[in-house]
Amino acid sequence: MSSRIAGIAKHMTYVLQSSARSSIMSGSRDFSTAVCDGIGDVISLPDGLPVHVTNMSVTTKSFIQYHGENFKEGDAYLNNSPYHGNTHTADYTICIPVFYEEELMFYCTIRGHQADVGNSIPTTYNYKARDIYEEGAPVFPCVKIQEDYKDIEDIIRMAKTRIRVSDVWYGDYLAMIGAARIGERELKKVIEKYGKETVKEFCGQWQEYGKKRMIEEIRKLPSGTWSNESVHDPIPDMVPEGIPVKVKVTIDSEEGQVIVDYTESGDPVPCGLNLCEATVIASGRSGFLNFLGMDLPLCEGALSQIKVKMREKGVVGKATLPYSSSVATTNVADRAVLAVQSALNGITEDKGMAEGALSHPAHTAVISGHDARYGRDFVTQLTNGHTGGMGVKGHDGYVKYHCSSGGMSGWSSIEQLEQKYPILYLEQELISDTGGAGEWDGAPATKAVITPTEDEITFIYLSDGKFNPPKGAEGGYNGTPSYAAIYNLDEGESSLQELPMFHQLKLKPKEALVSKISSGGGYGDPLKRDPEKVKEKVIEKWISNKKARDIYGVVLEMDPIEKQIYVNYDKTKELRKI
Repeated sequence: MSSRIAGIAKHMTYVLQSSARSSIMSGSRDFSTAVCDGIGDVISLPDGLPVHVTNMSVTTKSFIQYHGENFKEGDAYLNNSPYHGNTHTADYTICIPVFYEEELMFYCTIRGHQADVGNSIPTTYNYKARDIYEEGAPVFPCVKIQEDYKDIEDIIRMAKTRIRVSDVWYGDYLAMIGAARIGERELKKVIEKYGKETVKEFCGQWQEYGKKRMIEEIRKLPSGTWSNESVHDPIPDMVPEGIPVKVKVTIDSEEGQVIVDYTESGDPVPCGLNLCEATVIASGRSGFLNFLGMDLPLCEGALSQIKVKMREKGVVGKATLPYSSSVATTNVADRAVLAVQSALNGITEDKGMAEGALSHPAHTAVISGHDARYGRDFVTQLTNGHTGGMGVKGHDGYVKYHCSSGGMSGWSSIEQLEQKYPILYLEQELISDTGGAGEWDGAPATKAVITPTEDEITFIYLSDGKFNPPKGAEGGYNGTPSYAAIYNLDEGESSLQELPMFHQLKLKPKEALVSKISSGGGYGDPLKRDPEKVKEKVIEKWISNKKARDIYGVVLEMDPIEKQIYVNYDKTKELRKI
């Protein structure tokens, strides 16, 4: 039965991706689906983004809090409020109660990032916003959006009026509603086949099974408390000292419980980088789950053994009006995840992690403007070139890494983006010698160069990792910092001018934006790296021969007869002694 319900949740995922209109959903897969039981606890999370799904019970129970006694078959509800259990205003969450013979049995919940949400500036990440009012997006705190399977036109009209690309938004809305309704239909078939009492018994037992499995895994770890800190880059005129994210992780092996405590982090900040209850919970749980690396049943029974403590009001705490949480799913949330997983380095010989790349380099900006080719305005986020996975004990960093998505978000096709929007990618490539060196390497950074093809385009980006790049661990090297610049195509790179890392600019044709994401930190001493692995990276041009010698202490030479690179082990042994 668990497989059957998981299959339904995956079915919702496939339907949504194939029918969504925006490139950020259909191409980048910036959405997640879940099935929750009759009391709102998650039963199944199929390959969702960790920042979306490890908190889905909190969001579903927010709907229950406001409407629980009034749910009816055919209802659908919308929540995009970080103050009411959602992540941030750009993530619209649809929730549908599933009835069978007039009894509420399940909830189908879908969360999707929108191309535009009506912010005061054309981006879904308004880092400049000093409060929710300056942020500008309309907030729908657990409102009914369908009744008797029909849209409530007042809500639809309000959303369309405030959203710049309303046809794209409505197309995504229909895809989300359609996917959830298919989940509702298929869940009713399961109930019809097995009967209500058997299904309810399964839900209870599955939650207990998840709890039991998580307790077993936690009991393999030593008890104790470990502290750590990761610091978000400073932003001039907003947070000039940066944003420290402090965490204490306590493992109670006997109880099989973990407490992730962010209460020592600071006060809310006067910009859009504050977290909220849902994203703090997601960060704490994700950081610990990344450390476990086990195939656990991702239901609330398992997740509930990871308790996350936060302040009622704080930058890493519950969102409090009027402070803005526009960027609650990425920048500071990334730091909160990394702080947890790095805090646990050294508690066991089998596991450990460096820090991975940080969010939103300039080449993942939200772009907006007018496309004269089609006579239409556009707003969308570019989602190519997220790389820089951290070195992990036993493994090199995952190249297509993105912290808050757990590597689950996709890369949009460059060719499709160039067809849909008036942009041209002049370059996108992995950068040699950028991954943090270690016994296990961090993944490299990506460089992208983008220019408009028609009229000027507004780029808004918020790139962390220039001043506090990802840290290596256990002797591993730090990752390389992020970077952004602009130059004139006619004048060439001699006209290159570096840009701020948090910035809004209008890029004109014949101007090119140059962007580099930070790379992943390395794990372990590079001098302990297998020389054959170093040789393979040199052959494939991930690293240079110079780095192989200077950092890894590996001497590579060319066989004059075979014309192949080989490791000179005698010279390598001598070099590694120095």
